[in-house]
Amino acid sequence: MGFIPLKQKAELMKRAHIEDAGIVAAFVALTDMAAMIQFVVIEIETIRLHYFILPSAVGALFGTVLIYTRRYYRRSKEAERFEKAAKTDYLTGTLNRYAFYTLIESEMERAKRKDRTFSLAMMDIDDFKKINDRYGHRIGDEVLVLFCELVKSGLRATDHLNRWGGEEFMALLPETTIEEALFVTERIRKKVSESSFGLDEPVTVSIGITHYGTDDTIETMIERVDNALYDAKRLGKNRIERR
Repeated sequence: MGFIPLKQKAELMKRAHIEDAGIVAAFVALTDMAAMIQFVVIEIETIRLHYFILPSAVGALFGTVLIYTRRYYRRSKEAERFEKAAKTDYLTGTLNRYAFYTLIESEMERAKRKDRTFSLAMMDIDDFKKINDRYGHRIGDEVLVLFCELVKSGLRATDHLNRWGGEEFMALLPETTIEEALFVTERIRKKVSESSFGLDEPVTVSIGITHYGTDDTIETMIERVDNALYDAKRLGKNRIERR
């Protein structure tokens, strides 16, 4: 949600209050009308004003309940949007670094507790700067979004994708050995190299992978997977290296 100017915010609040008042008035009118119909049916000759006090109060109560229900629903939706915005990258919709760190910490604790392993895969779009320079940043952003869609289609439901920075992405692969990580990332590498990004040149990705060891910390794993990615770049790009 973007920034809303103060004047516009005040206008929106004014409209909301008018809408709320209209809801209460509508419920009061409906209950009063129902009361009037009842009086006619039972043939009350003299209708006095105080006969409508109870129906009006009931209508106002129902209207107020509806208003607060709508407000609660709106605030819940807003809270969900804010929570999602705090955890995701705006452009690609992938996890941001803070949320990803939290997941790695959780997975590391689980691996220690259950004596299991997991893997990390760091991916970097090859020569992405040339794409930006040749086609412009708008096309570059479209390439990033499509790249993420391809990567997600190659990952499993239990895996998590993060935008590490720029054109670099990291995937967390729970309960995955290095051999299984190689299989998953090779599938991704092929998907990317065989896909059309609407450019006059192919798009490829270099990938580094590593797996968790009992003495690892988050920092040692990230350093190792980063070095594996560097190896993939150094050895010709469009390939996967492991450490």
